[in-house]
Amino acid sequence: MANKVSRRDLLRFGSLIAAPAVLKLAGADILSSPAAAQEGRLRMSWWGGADRAKRTQAAIDAFKRANSGVEVAYETVGWDAYWTKLATQVAGGSAPDIIQMDYRYLPEYARRGALRPLDDLIPSVIDPSDYVPSVIEAGKIDGKQYGIPMGMNSDVLLYDKTMLDKLGLPAPTPEMSWAEFTALGESITKKANRRGYYGAADPSVMEPELEYWVLTRGRTLYDASGRLGFNRDDAESWLTLCSEMRAKGAIAPSDIAATDKITIDTDLLTTGHAAITFTNSNQIVGYQSANKGKLGMAFHPKGEKPGEYLKPSMMLCVSAKAADPKMAAALIDFMVLKPEGAKLLGVERGVSPSAKIRDLLTGELDETGRIQVDHLSALSKRGPAPLPPAPPKGAGEVTNLIRQAAEKTGFKQLTPKQAADELVTEAERVLARG
Repeated sequence: MANKVSRRDLLRFGSLIAAPAVLKLAGADILSSPAAAQEGRLRMSWWGGADRAKRTQAAIDAFKRANSGVEVAYETVGWDAYWTKLATQVAGGSAPDIIQMDYRYLPEYARRGALRPLDDLIPSVIDPSDYVPSVIEAGKIDGKQYGIPMGMNSDVLLYDKTMLDKLGLPAPTPEMSWAEFTALGESITKKANRRGYYGAADPSVMEPELEYWVLTRGRTLYDASGRLGFNRDDAESWLTLCSEMRAKGAIAPSDIAATDKITIDTDLLTTGHAAITFTNSNQIVGYQSANKGKLGMAFHPKGEKPGEYLKPSMMLCVSAKAADPKMAAALIDFMVLKPEGAKLLGVERGVSPSAKIRDLLTGELDETGRIQVDHLSALSKRGPAPLPPAPPKGAGEVTNLIRQAAEKTGFKQLTPKQAADELVTEAERVLARG
């Protein structure tokens, strides 16, 4: 193979890494030589489900029709596999030209030279001048614009409205406490009386849910200096709460929770194991496409302080090794700021930060689109938490540690206190290593 990738190279780009392997995508090895990149030939990668793939492929096809001679290959997988694959590609010098990026990983990839700053292409190729200011700022690292946000979203609950109506149970309310949420989960489990079916998915395995918890306690996952922003008591109280919900049958047990690979298709709501799940607001489009029952959206159980915030749902970035960065930027602009591309993508990746695109799409939104817009409007009025500091280098490893702590607690290998101590100790070690 032209590019031999060492484990040390892989670890440079986070811990969401499996042993390196040659994976077949779009008819080519992902570790193929970067020399194959040519002007006018682009590769794009993203994570997501079938609905996102269909929309994105349609937008790519429209871009190709408008730009004769341009070729665009694409690669798409689920969330977990995406970050393993991307780290492997970057370490091997064969990253896609256009990379869908998450806010929490942007600093790590930008500061390690994997992404190209876009400032020289703004506004000549991409013009996000009418974006919500805080959202476009979220794409900046150390004063340079690396990411163009595709939408805005927030962490939410999605629930099977059809099932709750069938059981005669109320939907989660904005003022619901964790105790009331637990009681609702118990009632769903008991009334459904179906083997392997529970009120809710297990939130403890999901990093955004721990973040929500610590925000309601006045802290953050990470501070502005890149250190851990929460303490052992925060972690222990969260793991204890989830253990109590699990013991009461309000959330799924760990053996079932382990089947969720953080994709829409494997989520417990989709696979018929839970009536409520925890995800991002924009994902209602993909979830509704994959679920027969009608879905609803709700706020989390209320904490002492706000825990939900408006965030960039995901961004598009250009690889530092892109052979034709101007054409890559043009494709980004087409998808997020040109009417034809924006209409094809809709709000599946979130509500647009661009005022003109929001106005364009308002009259064309379907029910899931309106649910998103209404929820974010309600969050704005409710008073969201400030956008937390961007995750530092090593955040990917901490995400893994959070899931490990949840699973060790769920399988009763450790007590919540022991798991919290291990999580904080290991997370601090990872972040100190940088």
